[in-house]
Amino acid sequence: MTILRLLFLALFATPLMAMNAVELLIKADTYRSPFLYAQLDIRIDEYKNDTVKKSRNYAVFHQDGQSLVSVLDGSDKGNRILLSNKGMFVAPKNSSRAVRITPIQRLLGQASYGDLAGLRFSKNYTPTILKQTPNITVLELIAKKSSATYHKIILLINSIDQRPISANAYLRSGKLYKKMHYNVKQKILNSITYTSKNKSKKTVMNFLSITAKKIPKRLLTSRGMRNAIR
Repeated sequence: MTILRLLFLALFATPLMAMNAVELLIKADTYRSPFLYAQLDIRIDEYKNDTVKKSRNYAVFHQDGQSLVSVLDGSDKGNRILLSNKGMFVAPKNSSRAVRITPIQRLLGQASYGDLAGLRFSKNYTPTILKQTPNITVLELIAKKSSATYHKIILLINSIDQRPISANAYLRSGKLYKKMHYNVKQKILNSITYTSKNKSKKTVMNFLSITAKKIPKRLLTSRGMRNAIR
């Protein structure tokens, strides 16, 4: 074995091998939301033939693996979406009651409710390392519960810094449901592009800003999700 090969293994292989599948996934998750308590301002753009057909803005409050979403514009302005330990709910602006929904339901274009609210894969999926090279690590994520957005995800991450590169999401039937491509800038996720079989359509989730913010726990319940956020 050459000296250069030995140096390569010393620099890169040892740190990578020291991280197990769970640690790798947790590190990859930090690109989506580096804070345990955070507010993310997100815009979703729906494209057809590279032209934006519809855009929506959202404020996402992520906390303890749960998320509360406020719809900021469009016909659904004022609606709230909650992803909690007890399930996923939508509270329409003109209703006093929250309605239970499934995370895989479409929100806008190719993006689902679970894509917007479920910011950390490590909470809902059990990872296994399928393949490792000096450049790419492939993780298989299997849903811990049937309430997870997808049954299985094949996630590609950079072996050196664990930033997410792309992912394929599968249904319980084994059918490929959608593809996701991650754009990371300055160690923070800039956008996720969602595509499916229809190549003329795509949906881009843009992460406009992220700040550390903690909200009261009472907001993370189906009864309290409509209360004012301060």
